[in-house]
Order: sequence, then structure tokens, then C-alpha cells
Amino acid sequence: MPEARQPRLSPSQQRLWFHQQLAPESNQYNVFRGYELRGPLDAAALGRALGALADRHVALRMRFPAEAGSPRVAVTPVPCLVDLPRAGLAPDGWEAEASAFARRWSSRPFDLGREEPMRAHLLGVASDLHVLLLCVHHIVIDGWSVPILDEELGRLYAAEAGGEPAGLPPLRADYLDYADWQRKRAGSPAAERVLGYWRERLAGVPELVTLPADRTRPRLQGTGGGQIATAMPKDVADLLASFAAGRRLTPYTVAYAAFAVLLGRYARADDLVLGVVVAGRSRPEFARTVGFFVGTLPVRMDLSGDPGFRTVLARAREALFDAYDNDLLPLDVLVDRLEPRRDPSYAPLVQVIFQMLVLPQAGEARWGEVRARVWGEELTAPATRFDLEVHLLDRAGGELSVEACFNADLFDEETVARLIDDYFRLLRALCENPDQPISRTCAAIGGGEAEVAVSIRDTHGVPLPLGVPGEAWLAGNRTGLLARIRADGTVEFLGGVGEELVVRGLRVPARLIEEALLADRSIAAAEVTAGDGGGLAARLRAVPGLPRPAAGELRARLRRRLPGFLVPGSFTWEGEPDAPVVFFVPGEPS
Repeated sequence: MPEARQPRLSPSQQRLWFHQQLAPESNQYNVFRGYELRGPLDAAALGRALGALADRHVALRMRFPAEAGSPRVAVTPVPCLVDLPRAGLAPDGWEAEASAFARRWSSRPFDLGREEPMRAHLLGVASDLHVLLLCVHHIVIDGWSVPILDEELGRLYAAEAGGEPAGLPPLRADYLDYADWQRKRAGSPAAERVLGYWRERLAGVPELVTLPADRTRPRLQGTGGGQIATAMPKDVADLLASFAAGRRLTPYTVAYAAFAVLLGRYARADDLVLGVVVAGRSRPEFARTVGFFVGTLPVRMDLSGDPGFRTVLARAREALFDAYDNDLLPLDVLVDRLEPRRDPSYAPLVQVIFQMLVLPQAGEARWGEVRARVWGEELTAPATRFDLEVHLLDRAGGELSVEACFNADLFDEETVARLIDDYFRLLRALCENPDQPISRTCAAIGGGEAEVAVSIRDTHGVPLPLGVPGEAWLAGNRTGLLARIRADGTVEFLGGVGEELVVRGLRVPARLIEEALLADRSIAAAEVTAGDGGGLAARLRAVPGLPRPAAGELRARLRRRLPGFLVPGSFTWEGEPDAPVVFFVPGEPS
């Protein structure tokens, strides 16, 4: 593609650029890649290979200066020279020293307006042992791009060191082509048809999947994450494979549907969105292009009617296929066009992701006379813009594992580990009993009275996971009290079962909200009910002599005590005949 035309950002790049401007000192989008190189390394040839890699992929030569508050794309012309500083390490204990260096080096934020989005550094341990460090900003790379980078850098180095052509086929299209195509199709008739599908599909969907958290949701969503990795028990992995094959389904469909059941169980919701990740490379000419293509689809799952797992599978298969058939617009464009209620405390439309990745076999690669292997994968600090990302990893040899990245502002590692353990047990139970109602199968992940004196159960009497509110049962008998069991084993009572409201498919303890309202010194009495529009409504009585806060101010105060989804959408003041009614509509500026 001729680079003389005006280059533009893709919609996904624009969103990432905006987030980087909000936190310019953040390194959350830094993607680290390290290589341990053994053999006679030609450092000059390696530098030329990095330049050739950037020449080949225009995304690696992009800068994003701002003009009047908006980004534009500036492309460094070819040939591109990639700076390759060097540092020496002592042979004794070099791995620890290299790890410490790499953490410091890769944590430096990018200035997207001034510098290219790829950095390199070479650490020398001995004449035949080096470590190459790369750091690339996520605005120009995604997970599907990394294996391309691995392969082509090795071939380009071998060619530069050996004085022969690399033999790489020419790219059929580059990332500027993709960005231009994305923007053109966003305004096409096909895009309007797809937008209509999503508008209808997501109409009335609950705005938030509420998982039992260890801490109150902050007013502004953070991206600091935690991460755990757990091997799936072999018997569960074998059962998943045989169950899927016997029903002519992919293991992913079965695993996705089972996780949707678990999510509904934890959130106590039968209508929810569970996002899926797509490569974003539907056109074959982009298959070998490095860039930021990856996207998210907001797949709506219907768990209503207490179906059996066989029915859930049919619903999941249809929902996934329909979503893939309408994968035309990036999530950022969908959010802009559908205009869901925006709340800075959580991501719009999708808060939980479930993805399956097939990983290539790890091992050494030949870069000419140099043996290369990936190094330092554990050095990357986890970060996520969602509440929870669950990645089912299919490794060479058939081994399955789950890697969960979670919002550390909300969850402790132990909480997420318990959720993943529940997932394995539920997956097994669902595959073994696909025809019984999921409420009965879900008993496999609860803790009945045989395990604890007090159990927390749903309306069907089925035990709930730790942290999820429900009715407290004592020695097998109902108490009529709303409660939840904390991770430390203590029981927190939340009021009477009758005080639990159903709002947008979620069960909400009204007493918690009323207590937060009464903590405000201007409020003498509060009653929370389910409003006519499907949200929460609060009727308030003011303390005589004290000014009543405006709706926006009161909402801001409540957000310091409650997660965003528990803040009422409307406030009505009473008790003073001449007092005007204050009404707050979600999504409108306060």
C-alpha cells in the first residue's frame, strides 16, 4: 500500500490512545517479549533484522502525535533504524539480574506521540549467551501478532547474519489498510444491518454482571490485575473432549456454556453477557500482518427457565454463531453507536471474558547458527480492563489449563482460585448430567449442611458459592434471613429475604443500599424499591434544617460506599410539602 496517503488510526487504536492519555505514566499496555539466544551472535545483524522487521510491518513504525486533542498517525519512513543498546551481565546469577533489569526496563511508559512503539535491548552474558529484550505497545500488536514476530525476526536475523535473502513472502496488506477498511465499513449499509442486530440482541440486557467481590468497586475502574494459572484435572479435560466429540460440538462451545452457567450462578442472574475474543482477521490478507486486530463480542446468554445443560449448549451454540456472523464492528464502535449507560467504575457491555487459545509447542527455534527460546514470560505484570478474563489454554500434547486475569481492585487471588475450582467441578457435573436442570447440577459447587452448620441457598434450596448472597439455612432448615458466607468463613447477615429486590435480572439486597443512604447526614429515612423502569428507586426523607444534596452530588456520595450497580437511578424526596422532587435518569449528566 502506498504510504503517501493520509494514514489513520483504527477505532481500537483510538480507544487505546485515549486510555493512555488518561494515564500517561501507566505501563499497562506494554507488551514484553524476551529471547534467550545461545550461540555465536552477530549483534549488528540482529539490529539490522529488527530494522527489517519494522520496515516490513508499518505498525511498528507508527507514532501518534496529538493535534487539537485528537491523535493522528505519523509513519517513520523506511529503512527504519531500530536502536539496540547493550548491557553486560555477570555469568554468575545472570538470570536474576536479567529479570530485575527486564522488569525495570519494560515498565517505562511509552510516549506515543514522540517515539516508535517498539524498543529493544540486548543483554550479554557470555560470547555465546545473550538475552534480547523487546517491548512493544499494545496499540500496534496483539496476541496473534506475537508468533508472527517470533518467526519473522528469526528468519530475518538468519538472513542478515548469513548474507542471504530471508525468503519471506510479501505482505498482501498492512495495518494502514486494515485501519482504513475498518473506518470505511463502519459507515456502510452492512454496518447498519449489523448494528440493528446488536441493538435488538442487547435490548434490555443487564448492564453489569455482578460477581461477589472482596472489595467495593472503586469509583473509577482500575486496570491493575492479578493472575493465576491452574491445570485442568485430566479426568475433566478427557470428559470435556469426549462429551464435545459425542455431540459434534467444539470443546470451546461446551467449556463456554459451562462457564456461562457458573457465571449465572455466581451473579444470581439468568440473563447476562459473557464476552468472547475474536482475532479480527476475517480477511485473509491480514493473516500475516502485525498489528492490533483483536476484538471482543458481547455474547448474550439466556439461562432462564432452569434448563438442562443440553438446552444451554443449544442456546450457547446459536448465540456464538450469531455473534460471529455479525462480527463487523469493533466493540468500541458498538458502544459508541448503541450508547449503553456509561459508568466509569466498569467496562460497558462486557465485564467478563471467556476465551480458548491453542498454544504452539514451546521449544527452541533456529535463528541461523543461534538457538533461540522465549524467555521471561513471567515478568509481564498482569493488567485487564475487565473484571475477569478466563483463558482456557490448549497446550501441545492435549494438556488443558486455565489462566485467569482479574481486577485486583475487586478480587483476591484466593477468591478467583475458588471460582476456577468451582468451574472444574461444575464442568464435570454438567457433562455427566446434561439433562437435569442446572439448578440441581449446580449443587455440586455449593457447600451443604454436611460441610458447614450454616449454608446459603437460592430459592430452590440449592447451596450457593461463597460470597454469593442468598437465604441462610441452619441445620437444613430455612431461616428467612438474607446472608452470605465470606471467604474467612464468617456469616454476614444482610436482612430478611423479603428485602431482596430483583433489578435487571440481578438480586439486590435493599438493606445494604438503605444503610448507605442513611449514612449520609442529610437523610433521615430511606426506602429502596425496584423502579418502574427496571432500575432502583429511593424514597428519601430529609433531616430538618439540613440542605438536601442534588441528585448528582448524592450519587457521587453513594459511589464512595457502594458499587455503581447498587446506586439508585431515581431519588424522590418527601416529608416536606413544598419540597420539589429530584429525579435522576441513568446515563444523563448530573
